[in-house]
Amino acid sequence: MSTSSPTVDIRRGQDRQATKISWLDSKHSFSFGSNFDPDNTHHGLLLVNNDDIVNPGAGFETHPHRDMEIVTWVLRGSLVHQDSPATPGSSTPGSRSG
Repeated sequence: MSTSSPTVDIRRGQDRQATKISWLDSKHSFSFGSNFDPDNTHHGLLLVNNDDIVNPGAGFETHPHRDMEIVTWVLRGSLVHQDSPATPGSSTPGSRSG
């Protein structure tokens, strides 16, 4: 019986696809938007893993999420996440919400 070992595909930040707009610098670990790669769409149930730098006072417009959880690590400053009028949240380094 043959077993295969999982492989690790290391994609350094500077090698990932990126989105850079006035308020956001984002590095995408998986296929995203116009950078579609059918061989790199997700890892199991994990659909998105972005390294985002958001300018102070800026961010995404309020938008819904369906059938997913959002996990955020804040390294510096604070980040407000609001996916609907009823579910706002704020994160700071070391904080937990849920």
